[in-house]
Amino acid sequence: MITNRPIFKLNSKPFDPLNRAVVNLIWANVIVFLFVGFLRMFPFGDAIFYFLSFNPTKPLYASFYSIITSIFVHDGLFHILGNMLWLYFVGIILEDLIGKKHIYYLFFGGGILGVFTYYGFSLLYQQPYPLVGASAGIAAILAATAIFAPNYRVFLFGVVEVEIRWIVLIKVFFDLIGMFGPTNAGGYQAHIGGYLFGFLYITELRGAWNFPKIKFPERSTKPKRSANVNIHKPNAPNQEEIDRILDKISAGGYDSLSQKEKETLFKASNKK
Repeated sequence: MITNRPIFKLNSKPFDPLNRAVVNLIWANVIVFLFVGFLRMFPFGDAIFYFLSFNPTKPLYASFYSIITSIFVHDGLFHILGNMLWLYFVGIILEDLIGKKHIYYLFFGGGILGVFTYYGFSLLYQQPYPLVGASAGIAAILAATAIFAPNYRVFLFGVVEVEIRWIVLIKVFFDLIGMFGPTNAGGYQAHIGGYLFGFLYITELRGAWNFPKIKFPERSTKPKRSANVNIHKPNAPNQEEIDRILDKISAGGYDSLSQKEKETLFKASNKK
């Protein structure tokens, strides 16, 4: 699958703010993969691998951290290679359309919901296997791309032109079949959670749900005043003039006022 985007640059700086979100996520996954892979060369390495994985047999309070760490852990070269190819070639399309912050939200939100989806199935079917991999977060990005830009065309193997929605629909179909299969059922179950998050997120972004948003009051840079002067007399200074004088006091102190300004402030403060 190819697009007209440049390939991943190996000389890009890890976690550079100027990088695309997709590139920084790839760096994070690759660095963790190399680090854990190096540790697994030693006798204690496997213990660290399973420590970072999400284990459904452990109480959530005892391994809550693994909901995040498991997203960046991969079991083998082909596991991470497949995930990173999907992340790059599809994620780069969506990032161009909606911006980098939404890619981060989709990746982490999809990954987390994927973990909880797998955990739910594990409780039902007594699945003891640990869960690792970024595929649920990537599934959220795939679903969001298919919904946001269903007619975006890519080339499979540089030959066959196909709309992105059909690629994603076929992948979702095989994941639905695989979630009840004999191998990697837990991984496919996590994918479904990722697809669900991607669907909810991108449709909310397009205004389909209109969930209430929390708005925090904006902080004003204007100095607060201890008193407000209301002017009613015809010859009294107006409120705008008083505000200007008070601002001048805030910036340079009372001594910075001219004699006329001091008289104006005195008249305003002594009015009845």
